[in-house]
Amino acid sequence: MSDKKRKRHGENGERPKKKAAIAPTGNVQVELLENKEVLGPLLAITPGLSFPSKTAFKPYKHTKILPQGETTHLLLQSSEHARLDYLAQEEQDGSSESQLKDYVGVFDPATNKLQLVPVKRVVVRSTLRSETEEMREEQAALEAQQNTMTAKRYALAAEFGSKKSRKALEERTLNQIRSGNADDPAAIRNESVAENVLHNMAPSLGAMPSKEELAAAVDSSKPRPTPNLAAEYPGDVYTIDTVVGGELMTMLGVKDWVDASLAGQGIDVSSKYVARRIVKLAKNKQIQKLKVLRFILLCINFNSALMGGGGGSRPRKIPPKGKLEALMGDEVPAGCVMAIRRKFASETGDMPRWNIDNLITHIAAAALIVDDHEVDVNDLREDLKLENKDVRQYFMELGCKVSAPTQADMTKWKLVKAESASHFIAKLKLPLSFPRVGGPQKKKR
Repeated sequence: MSDKKRKRHGENGERPKKKAAIAPTGNVQVELLENKEVLGPLLAITPGLSFPSKTAFKPYKHTKILPQGETTHLLLQSSEHARLDYLAQEEQDGSSESQLKDYVGVFDPATNKLQLVPVKRVVVRSTLRSETEEMREEQAALEAQQNTMTAKRYALAAEFGSKKSRKALEERTLNQIRSGNADDPAAIRNESVAENVLHNMAPSLGAMPSKEELAAAVDSSKPRPTPNLAAEYPGDVYTIDTVVGGELMTMLGVKDWVDASLAGQGIDVSSKYVARRIVKLAKNKQIQKLKVLRFILLCINFNSALMGGGGGSRPRKIPPKGKLEALMGDEVPAGCVMAIRRKFASETGDMPRWNIDNLITHIAAAALIVDDHEVDVNDLREDLKLENKDVRQYFMELGCKVSAPTQADMTKWKLVKAESASHFIAKLKLPLSFPRVGGPQKKKR
């Protein structure tokens, strides 16, 4: 028997063909090329995704013109799949990977030249197409709910309003009925709305709801976060899910604040309320409260970006897309800006009085979460450019008791006696104390 070992045969009876790698000899010349093309080459990463490599994407670009220069953002979209939509875009989430620059290199062994081209990195994510239909249905339900709340407010004004407010409501209704031609669809629509309001006001057409039912109806339509009236602790009245929402809490990032605070670097923000709390929360690594604080900053900047209005009854306008992101800060992701807009803007895309009140009461409720249900309202008053009586009213609408600071409050908030005249402390305690529903005042004898 031979001692020689038999050679192992390949699966197909042939040895695989291999080529020896030839290392470059001599000096390699490296050349960095300038990539002036907006589209490609691109480096696409697919975290947790596997999709056909032959998927065709439609390219889109968004250009911002800023004082420091022009920036272009890319977005690639594909709807070739039967049920999925693919979206590829640059993501600046503040992580270490998003700060890196990527390059593609091509080496020519004949000339010993290596050419490097900078490329943009995009992240490919998929969404179920049925979610788009659900969002449309949710928007339709929201519009229907808004119409219902408007009718409730008219009915409440008719029942509990003062003589002056009832007269103003009646004049507004009569003006809506008289205006417009009979052939104008807008006039017909306004007339039907007026008839609906008159139907609710006329006691001869049916039994009016009780005062308790009207009070409950108007309470549900007030511009504020929905309170948990069955809460046993103040912290359960307004929760993070109710005030901020799970979608925004997932999108909000605070890593830059934490890193800057730990490194002893200053953090420049436009809000006095936010600036006084960042370092303490970041050093204690209270991430949830930091995200709520970031939500407050976004809302304050959103309120400052609104145009027109002047405090009157006319709705304020939201700046167009592109300008709104620039006013709220280049470091804010566009997704967060759009989420804030969807959360507080009306169905027509502007900000009437009800929507502005809803925005400010959400800021106040978020401040109660950050400050453990006791807030010195002075910083928010300055950030929102409000009068003392107005900011106090917003906190009272949340069920807070607002009063001048006691000696204990002055010690806690480090206030001197001269400052106490302009500072008010809002405290959320059980049972909640909401403002009494208005109505004719009884004359004092």
